[in-house]
Amino acid sequence: MIARRYAVPLSSATIRNEMGCLEEMGYLTHPHTSSGRIPTDCGYRYYLNHAAFETVLPEPLGSRVTEEVQRKYQEQKMLDSFLDRISSMLSSMTREVGLSISMAPEQDLEHKIDELKLSLRGLTHILEKPEFHDIHKLKALLQTLEEKITLKQWLLKKAQTAKVCVSVGHENGHEALEDCAVVTARYSAGSVGTGVIAILGPKRMPYRQVIPLVSHVAALMGILIENEGDYE
Repeated sequence: MIARRYAVPLSSATIRNEMGCLEEMGYLTHPHTSSGRIPTDCGYRYYLNHAAFETVLPEPLGSRVTEEVQRKYQEQKMLDSFLDRISSMLSSMTREVGLSISMAPEQDLEHKIDELKLSLRGLTHILEKPEFHDIHKLKALLQTLEEKITLKQWLLKKAQTAKVCVSVGHENGHEALEDCAVVTARYSAGSVGTGVIAILGPKRMPYRQVIPLVSHVAALMGILIENEGDYE
């Protein structure tokens, strides 16, 4: 299948041998004896560490996203409402779960965790993912996402820098999130403060599309809020 789909100039036997080696090295696994190989958390981490990901959206998508974020910003003069719209946009564009956390000065983030607004949109997309057809896994994930304080603390911890961060599987540190990946980024508006946006989905999410989207939106949000500074 790999040879046919990707036109790899290798024989099927060679590909099977190479995949067997990758499995022995811990980068691939067999979930079931009758299924094909899929990446392990180590495999995803190797890919994320070594692949070259763009941090800028290609055109014309970049311009469309910029216009959409600017429009949502102009339509909403309450930050909470703006965050809801951003979370919904991230979710609809990726068919994953979109999240955002409101801003606070960096030094106050941990102390004001109760006051920070958490916006979460697109939970229904989880139902489309085969990873969560197991009712027990789905229930555990939904219960985790309902723990607002813990979820906010977790997202703030993952988004430690201005760069986009990706956490995969066991790196999430929570059993209910072991089938998930989360892509996070800080958005900062000078003295106004800093907040977080994120996309949560299965480990096989399209990182080449998700990473530049999160990076682009976070940077634009910071610029808009800092330049205007009239949010309540």
